Amino acid sequence: MDFKFRLKRFILLSAFGLALGGAVAGLSLVVSRHAGDTGSAGMAAGIGGPFALVNQDGKPVTDQDFTGRYMLVYFGFASCPAICPTELQKMAEAMKSLPDYLKPQVQPIFITVDPRRDTQQVLKSYVGLFMPELIGLTGNKDQIEAVKKAYRVYAVEVRTEGEPEDEYNVDHSSFIYL
Repeated sequence: MDFKFRLKRFILLSAFGLALGGAVAGLSLVVSRHAGDTGSAGMAAGIGGPFALVNQDGKPVTDQDFTGRYMLVYFGFASCPAICPTELQKMAEAMKSLPDYLKPQVQPIFITVDPRRDTQQVLKSYVGLFMPELIGLTGNKDQIEAVKKAYRVYAVEVRTEGEPEDEYNVDHSSFIYL
């Protein structure tokens, strides 16, 4: 009987310890998020931030234009052979699957990592292939570098020796940010 009592006590104390540990971990996560919150969930995690770019119609766009809405952001380039179109198709499917009342609250955005080739006209044609709501953003090299840094995006031109100057690939990270 002494063994059964000790076993029950061990199980109860272990369950209590696990519950207490989970509660402390959850509370510390909530507190740390609120302490680091600057108005944007991504900012607390150190990903994302202010940007000033130009959309596919030539209009200036900043992160402030999307205040009160969720941004669904993908970084890529229009001449990407496979990964970018696949990820943008995933975004289009995700948007289609949203209930109608939620769709206006989510803004899908494509930001180029190849501003030299992805002009406003190129982006306009490209984003139109996926969904009408998709906004394509570009800018000068410094603007794109700044937004890549804010979102911790890796992108580098990859050239093959002997190829023309404007024929290159861009090796880049592939994440859809919400």
